[in-house]
Amino acid sequence: MKLNNLSKIYVKDKKKIKVLDNINISFSKGKFYGIIGKSGAGKTTLINILGLLDNYDEGEYEIDNILSSNLTEDEKAELRMRKFGFVFQTYYLNDKLTACENVMIPMLINKDIAKDKRKERAIQLLKQFGLEDRINHYPKELSGGEQQMLAMGRALMAKPKLLLLDEPSMGLAPILVKEIFNIIEEINKSGTTVLLVEQNAKMALSIAHRAYVLETGKVVMS
Repeated sequence: MKLNNLSKIYVKDKKKIKVLDNINISFSKGKFYGIIGKSGAGKTTLINILGLLDNYDEGEYEIDNILSSNLTEDEKAELRMRKFGFVFQTYYLNDKLTACENVMIPMLINKDIAKDKRKERAIQLLKQFGLEDRINHYPKELSGGEQQMLAMGRALMAKPKLLLLDEPSMGLAPILVKEIFNIIEEINKSGTTVLLVEQNAKMALSIAHRAYVLETGKVVMS
């Protein structure tokens, strides 16, 4: 993935605000990247653009040697389904589905895993994240840390090439943060490219191969 002079502009009270300002960065397959910055620096906007969830206003975003601006919405959706795994600040779990059913959601329209194998893989992931006793529990019956683990399991269900995480340590106890970061590091070692958005610079820098620091929409350090 490569960003060339990419900018994102919001209009507020008739004033244009560059949330991202001429970003020039690239990401290589199999690496672990940290995107670091304070609240309001533009981190979430950047990762949403990289994940084809948001558009940009200036510059170019190239993914697999294709300009994202040349992709249709259907093509973007197909790429998201087959290539990306997302873990958001808000877990977006379905309260009416069990933990196992939540994990299986990405495979409902993806035919890469046979129907009879989906539940088997979902249970395997739940066990990997220490949720073997929560398979039939609903999200409201889980702690914040368990919900985060559930969201990570769901992100990995479709075996993504790229895992995008938006501040997965937010609001969690230090011991659980360390556990989650260890898991993310192991996921990267298995060959998955990882993009980690974090305010916790010390933690991100301790495990990322490379980090980009954002400040008011600009990359100030890499």
